[in-house]
Amino acid sequence: MKLSKAVDLSCDDGAVTGEANLIALNSPRLSVWPEPVPIDSGPNEHLGWLVRTIEKSIIPRLLSAHLHAESEIEAKQFLSNSTEDPEKIATLAGLVLADESSVAGSYVSELHASGIPLDEIYLRLLAPVARRLGEMWDSDECTFHQVTVGLWRLKQLMYDLSPLFQEFARSNTLGARAILIPMPGSQHTMGLFMVSEFFRRAGWKVWGEWANSEAEIMTVIQAEWFDLIGISVSIQDQFDALAVFIKAIRTYSKNPKIGIMVGGPIFVAHPELIAQVGADITGVDAEQALEQAEILLTKIHGRHPSSH
Repeated sequence: MKLSKAVDLSCDDGAVTGEANLIALNSPRLSVWPEPVPIDSGPNEHLGWLVRTIEKSIIPRLLSAHLHAESEIEAKQFLSNSTEDPEKIATLAGLVLADESSVAGSYVSELHASGIPLDEIYLRLLAPVARRLGEMWDSDECTFHQVTVGLWRLKQLMYDLSPLFQEFARSNTLGARAILIPMPGSQHTMGLFMVSEFFRRAGWKVWGEWANSEAEIMTVIQAEWFDLIGISVSIQDQFDALAVFIKAIRTYSKNPKIGIMVGGPIFVAHPELIAQVGADITGVDAEQALEQAEILLTKIHGRHPSSH
């Protein structure tokens, strides 16, 4: 008898704008200033210094920023014509299903090297590949074991890319704090890992232990302050337990105004279910989940979460 499809395969359960601009106008790497002008210089020497400053520093900065902006636009245009192509998604799905982990990594690295931002690769290639694996299992094109291994390899790709993805993360010691977990009993956590990557890069402090029991989670939220808890749900059969779980979170949380986000394809298809289980928000992907979380915290606290 076939196993119940109680597996989160979509990566849609949760959700950040493009990579940090590498060329900021105030970047010290571009601060190639001319030699300082002597304090007793006359007007002509001051004018010469100003001209050299404009030529050697300001103009190169503006040109660099302009060229980077153009390359980012071109990269996103290339992305829309390539990685969203079903053929590309099928190619990567085939690589992660086969014993081709290194080839899959090289394939993704080449896309990034071509100028495509990592957040776009995460959202518009890796997430669709995860969904494709779920569809293949559902249609009996591959086994549960093959899908599990394929998802593990996709997650490994994100682990390998994580240091680069977080290279330009916001540094905010007073950032909002989130706990991102699967509904106790769920096993596949690739979508949550992707969501946590986007939250961390935006300056959030993220706690997540994938194997925790409900009792352990309650102990954590009673002892520590969290602004948000995100819960990934695999199937509708978990809804009754989820509603009870959320009610307990609101009762025992150290933060009486804790925001609650739920994720999973069922909430994308039926957003009315969010209120039914007692949650506040959801997101169609990691980027939107982050956006919705920051909007929610602004409403709750009257300020952006980064000022918490």
